[in-house]
Amino acid sequence: MSLRTFCRFSFLNLSHGSKPAFRLPTRQLSSAAKKRNLTSTSAMNSNIKTMTMKDKSTEWRNVLTPWLDFFKYEPLNSAVEGFQSENGKQCLEGLLKDTLLFDDTPCVVAWDTDKDQAAGFIINQTFYKDPTPEQAKPPVPFANQNWDPECLPQIMEVEKTMQSLSQKYDVFTDLGVKKIFKTQVMCVSPKYMKHGVAQMMGEEGFKVALDAKYGYEAVVSECTSHYSYKASLKFGFRLAYECDFSECYSGFDKMANKSTHQRARVMVYKIK
Repeated sequence: MSLRTFCRFSFLNLSHGSKPAFRLPTRQLSSAAKKRNLTSTSAMNSNIKTMTMKDKSTEWRNVLTPWLDFFKYEPLNSAVEGFQSENGKQCLEGLLKDTLLFDDTPCVVAWDTDKDQAAGFIINQTFYKDPTPEQAKPPVPFANQNWDPECLPQIMEVEKTMQSLSQKYDVFTDLGVKKIFKTQVMCVSPKYMKHGVAQMMGEEGFKVALDAKYGYEAVVSECTSHYSYKASLKFGFRLAYECDFSECYSGFDKMANKSTHQRARVMVYKIK
């Protein structure tokens, strides 16, 4: 949905009650930490790791907290009260699993090794210009979940807006590519914001996108947050399409911080 936001290491065990087996060496984080004015403690105890399909299928519940935060604070989602009800949270839990298992594209998680919890994560997916029958999967619909009927119209408006954003810009034709790496969701829990977590996850995700073995030709991010838009510019993305929320989203008046988050943008980075 948005960027909302790339060195490969051995499997990171994210199961509850166990400490991750891998810790990033201090030298890998020190320069980045200095640039973002991080304390050595916060930088050294953050573990950024890619999630394989096996990880996603067995450890998906461990990223539930930042996922729920995403549906509370992300601009479009902030207008939907139904996401905050108990039934809404149960539906979001099911949506998380479906979204993570959409395909085998590696995702990224930031793990707080002191508190043994996820600080944030990025969901990435792969799309093709001419997909095979196995690759031709439709996006995971919100309607798969048993939402409260009174909340469903608002939820469908979020889905409609995101679908429109994807349809307004044809990345395959514009860039002349056949396979893209798409950042669907980037979420960082509020207490970990302004600590460089999104930047470090973005760096890890970008390494996956640029890895020649995957054959990606471009990276796409649909930014519904002003902050994710600014972050994508730092990675060298260019603006491909934008629209005002006041014109493309019926829930604009109920959005949180709408004076800051005024536009949805499609950002692209061509690899080859």
